[in-house]
Amino acid sequence: MARPAFDPKELEPTGELYVGMAAGFDGMPMPPDPVLKRPIPVKQNLRMLLEGKRPYWIPTGGFFAADLQGFRPRINPDNIANHQIFDGGPEFSYEEAGIIKTSRYGDHIHSWWFDLDWITTDVGGAMFLPGAPKIPDITEWEKYVQMPDLDSPLMDWDSLAEQNAAYLGTDKMNQLGIQCGLWERLMALMDATDACMALYDEDLKPHTHRFLDAYCNFLIDYIKRIKDRVDIECVCIHEDWAHQRGPFFSAETASEMLVPYVKRITDFLHANDMFYEIHMCGATEKLIPCYLEAGVDIWSAIQPLLYDSLALVKEYKDEPLAFCVMPPRVTNDASDEEMREAAQKFVEDYKDCNLMLMYFDMDPEAPMYHFGYQNAIYEFSRKAFQGCED
Repeated sequence: MARPAFDPKELEPTGELYVGMAAGFDGMPMPPDPVLKRPIPVKQNLRMLLEGKRPYWIPTGGFFAADLQGFRPRINPDNIANHQIFDGGPEFSYEEAGIIKTSRYGDHIHSWWFDLDWITTDVGGAMFLPGAPKIPDITEWEKYVQMPDLDSPLMDWDSLAEQNAAYLGTDKMNQLGIQCGLWERLMALMDATDACMALYDEDLKPHTHRFLDAYCNFLIDYIKRIKDRVDIECVCIHEDWAHQRGPFFSAETASEMLVPYVKRITDFLHANDMFYEIHMCGATEKLIPCYLEAGVDIWSAIQPLLYDSLALVKEYKDEPLAFCVMPPRVTNDASDEEMREAAQKFVEDYKDCNLMLMYFDMDPEAPMYHFGYQNAIYEFSRKAFQGCED
């Protein structure tokens, strides 16, 4: 069936609003964003992309004002500790939570998962309190930590569905976010140097596998319990396998030590009609073959200063991996004509690629995007794809 032609009314608000967040990122409540007159539900459009079909328009990713409804419920204490409560619960104040501590590193919040303290950083994220690893010896990790008890009275499963019925009841694709993936959890519990050695040292590898196997099972159990209670269609797990100069480890090491567990999670998600987004900060482009090996659906690539993300989109355009990247910058003082020309050129250059876009910039020196840029890319991608068959 042929698709309807683009109608400018698709850019008009319907009068309805997507539900905002009472807590939001880093204590900043996120206001509701308008529902626009799209020809199909936004999650249907995104699903088409992730299933290897041509979508109606280039989808928008990221945490906020996107085609994904970010869901990081307060039931997970790591979300509180990382200042990332994205849910439909009542207003929440991190400062009044009663769990903030202060050390020589500054303010931090304690999470009872793995008994870890997290420090809020100037860049808007959080990191574990360094210098006091919870696992000093990976060969005996069971002596030092246990997997969190998901049946604990601290896990208020009963309120989860009720609090989030409206928040997760939109036409966006609901995405569960998990702050600590396999590598990030190992690094948080051991500090970076010893965590790297746990992946490299032949004598340590069997014990590292035992930990990663147990933690993988824990993550799958957590996801399943969420999925049993609310409608989740995608999961985003933070991994950060690199720093700004390159990966912490080789692709060969990642393939041996981490990919099997990522793939186990991915296989579980696919078997339950969900998608997997791997969120990677740092210069991780050398590890893209590992994402493909693991069957990952989306790679969030939000740091274009570290590599040419749009060149990678071209290089891997025929692979079943959607790249979530930022489009070329358009300054605030660009004229409407300049903005539309840039949007049209971008769509023409990348219309055959497997990509999603995000419209925020991590560079504090960069100007904000022109207000109409996102709408222009939507319009030109709709026109580019409207001749496709559903």
